[in-house]
Amino acid sequence: MANGIAGGAGAWVIGTFAAYLLVLVGIGVWATQFMDSVGDYVIGGREIGPVVTGFSERASEMSGWLTLGVPADAYSTGVMAFYNGLGMIPADLFAWAALAKRLRKYSEIVRAVTLPTFFATRLRDDTGIVKGVSSVVLILFEGGYVGAQIVAAGTLLRVLTGVEMWIGIVAGGVIVVGYTMLGGYVAVAWSDYFQGAIILAAFMVLPILAYTTWGLPFDEVAASQGGAALTSITAGATGWAALFGIISYAAIGLGVPGNPHIMVRFMGIDRVKNVRKAALVAQLFMFAAYIGAAFVGLYAITQFGGLENTDNAMPLVTLELLPSVIAGVVLAAALAAMMSSADSQLLVATSAVVEDVYHGFLNQQASEERLVAYSRYVTLGIGFASIGFAYLARETPIYTLVLDYAWGGLGAALGPLLIATLWWKRVTAEGAVASMVTGALTMVLWTQWSTILGPAFIEQLHPAVSGLLTVYGLFPAFVLSAAVLVAVSLSTKPPDQDELEDDFSVMHKPLSAVTGDGDERSSGPVADGGRPEPRAVTEMDNVRAQVADSDYWTEE
Repeated sequence: MANGIAGGAGAWVIGTFAAYLLVLVGIGVWATQFMDSVGDYVIGGREIGPVVTGFSERASEMSGWLTLGVPADAYSTGVMAFYNGLGMIPADLFAWAALAKRLRKYSEIVRAVTLPTFFATRLRDDTGIVKGVSSVVLILFEGGYVGAQIVAAGTLLRVLTGVEMWIGIVAGGVIVVGYTMLGGYVAVAWSDYFQGAIILAAFMVLPILAYTTWGLPFDEVAASQGGAALTSITAGATGWAALFGIISYAAIGLGVPGNPHIMVRFMGIDRVKNVRKAALVAQLFMFAAYIGAAFVGLYAITQFGGLENTDNAMPLVTLELLPSVIAGVVLAAALAAMMSSADSQLLVATSAVVEDVYHGFLNQQASEERLVAYSRYVTLGIGFASIGFAYLARETPIYTLVLDYAWGGLGAALGPLLIATLWWKRVTAEGAVASMVTGALTMVLWTQWSTILGPAFIEQLHPAVSGLLTVYGLFPAFVLSAAVLVAVSLSTKPPDQDELEDDFSVMHKPLSAVTGDGDERSSGPVADGGRPEPRAVTEMDNVRAQVADSDYWTEE
């Protein structure tokens, strides 16, 4: 076994990582008591509170990118890394403000626990093509996402401790599959909360310790090699290159609306009125964490110049500033944080197979018990397939795999469609399918321009053209996906607007008007998770009955 950068703290990292994994398994075992239906397994029966939901929403998205990626980005590009937060914070705020309540209420009205089922019922698509295409998109990109996160965990464990990479891949993969299979969404949400709290504390404490130890980093960064670019808000780029560089950072946020492992947090929160509280938790988490992570990268420049692997920036600063045992806890949390994304993506991929494909196409009369059992089997199958994929792709750059394919593919294929289904009555099933296909293919193609055309050919083009061809692919893919969605929807037969009035009228009403007295819990639960027998009669149930009379979700 080779030596890792943790040196003498390596034993602490391995020990705390092992203890950490046992805690996650314990959460999974504890959560098994809540698994009565597929709604419980996929979205926790809509019983997860605002604080856990807020932490889980952020932890499921940021995790490995936040813990290692942002410090590494700051180490490479300097202060420009703060744009990571500037791109993501507005996008996530938009998602909470404009999508969360509508998706939470509407998904319950149509009894959908997954995005493909929501799309199909919202668009009155009885051909199955909307559900089928969205399920395929989701399974492919989320499945790859799981593998990438497991690769990241294995890579970090190898770098820190020197153990063989396959050990980290297998250990991390088996544990994440285990507790997800046992506890479903409840286990995933609580493990995200647990991991997110440690990571947030680390990125709040590390910059403070660094400041008290080393002072502000900016003067030393400016004096370092390449300091002029590192302290430039455009990383030294000018003209079109600077413009498209900033656009690339901002475009990362476009992935938020289309990533189902984020959207299910909106569907799974316990009360609609708690959306605002959960959003506040998520935004405070993200703001503090992004700022702290970027500062950690800047301090790494001042203390550890010349790193070959910039992903080592955060671990090195942690080991330098914290005692071994505490550093072991933080680094173990960083390892496990990558699994907080993997578990969420694994659960979403499972739901697409069981709820959307099996329940939607193969056995519409399947019992809840059978769906829960099959969900666990599918989680096991996809999980082990992802471990195999992770082993085969262990030499592939992790963040290229994540950003260029998984994150970007989901964002471009599903993002414009989700926004449209919640805000635009004119969207059609044909437009939805065209948009998903366009977004997915464009995202994959755009990352291949340098391979197809060659870097030399791209460099000789006009700076505006070369900048556009090398911009982060999610930007053009999202724009094209949205344009195709609008064009095809307007050119195909519009849906019956009267049938949509009841649904959209609910989303336009104040919450108190929907739930009777503003407290849906006390006036009778509307959060029945789409269960076959709602437990109370509320105004929501009346609306639900009206929608049921339209037969658009009736199983044939």
